[in-house]
Amino acid sequence: MFKRVLGFPLAHWRGRVGLGVTLLFTLLGLRLAIAWAGGIAALWLDAALYLWQVVGSWRALRRHQRDTPDFLVTVAAVAAILTTLPVFVLPQLDRISRDNLAPMVLPEPGPSGVTVAPDHILLAGPVGFEMFEGFKAALAARPELGTVVLASDGGRVYAARAIARLIRDNAMDTRVADTCASACTLLFIAGSRRSLGPGGRLGFHGYSNRGRLGFADAGEEEARDRATFLARGVDAAFVARMFRQPHDQMWFPERAVLQAAGILTEP
Repeated sequence: MFKRVLGFPLAHWRGRVGLGVTLLFTLLGLRLAIAWAGGIAALWLDAALYLWQVVGSWRALRRHQRDTPDFLVTVAAVAAILTTLPVFVLPQLDRISRDNLAPMVLPEPGPSGVTVAPDHILLAGPVGFEMFEGFKAALAARPELGTVVLASDGGRVYAARAIARLIRDNAMDTRVADTCASACTLLFIAGSRRSLGPGGRLGFHGYSNRGRLGFADAGEEEARDRATFLARGVDAAFVARMFRQPHDQMWFPERAVLQAAGILTEP
């Protein structure tokens, strides 16, 4: 018995196992069990196992047809093999998709909140003119970088507008992997292509004459940034909802809302 168990993989590969057992258990049963468990992490191992299943099943079918030819059996066997193809492919595609959406690991920002990474510029921390100067210097040193990653709870709106202008003038993309709120959203909306990581969120609120913003006229400043959002293709109803939000209560819309409103340009 033990010897038969050890010899089963080779017997299946050669097509020497009964066709019924091969199709129901070795092919369909095993493949469905693997899919239910979430698939095999190593693609090469899963592909090798699937190749073993299919080749053995095909050889068992040919062996069966030599002994007792039956067209309907052939159709059923081919259908079983084809059925397992998406059962093999879909879990692997799902795994690849999850890997590609893995949260971005952010490096520690420099004193100005600006960090130059190999493929992007990170702006993290309070938005201010120190960040603006650091960002301008980073662009001068690495003009080929086309993506800005944002991680900020806000800051000075006037500095945010200046940074946003640099992003627009250089046709850069913007991405949020963590939180981008308040004045930071002006930087985000300046991006040519705008994306949100799996753990990312965007926070919006209206303006106030009081507090750290220090506006002389909140209505005028709000109208200015309202026009900016509309010019970037954001839905007017979303903009109206955004500025109705009390300045001391942050609104974090769901991803679907952001996509429908035109805030996000990338899935």
